[in-house]
Amino acid sequence: MPSEPRVVVVPRARRVPLRRLGIVGLLLGIPVVLVVTLWPTHFLLRAKPRVVRGIEWLQARDLADWLSWTRLEVLANVAMFVPLALLLVFVLGARRWWIAVALCVALSLGVEVVQHFLPGRVASVRDIVANSIGALLGALLGVVVEVVVRAVQRRGALAEAQRRASAG
Repeated sequence: MPSEPRVVVVPRARRVPLRRLGIVGLLLGIPVVLVVTLWPTHFLLRAKPRVVRGIEWLQARDLADWLSWTRLEVLANVAMFVPLALLLVFVLGARRWWIAVALCVALSLGVEVVQHFLPGRVASVRDIVANSIGALLGALLGVVVEVVVRAVQRRGALAEAQRRASAG
């Protein structure tokens, strides 16, 4: 009598461990973003003369002709919201990436409104756009990371189930 084929049951992959990382990262990162953006004086202004000298040094050697103080500020605004959106995607899940972007845009808009009323700070639509671009990049990166982590977990769960089936 032929033996019946064995059915390998693959357990559902556990929740991606990125959620805990996202929560801890947000608890640490959001206060940093708020301090940097809402401090009464722009924290880079003290460093501006040295930074400008560094930019001029790079430009004199044809290493960064495109770089200027304004462009550096825009890049900093983009870079500040990349990890924020990435961590939000880890908390909310890849399917809700758009909520992470929307939350970051709302935060950026809120910061700029508050900056409008802070002496020594300047509110800027350019900052909102740069922050939003950073949020979109961070959310997309978060989706990619979560998809890769889930694929690795599924592969591990499948290998474990096959090992148990062949041993049992």
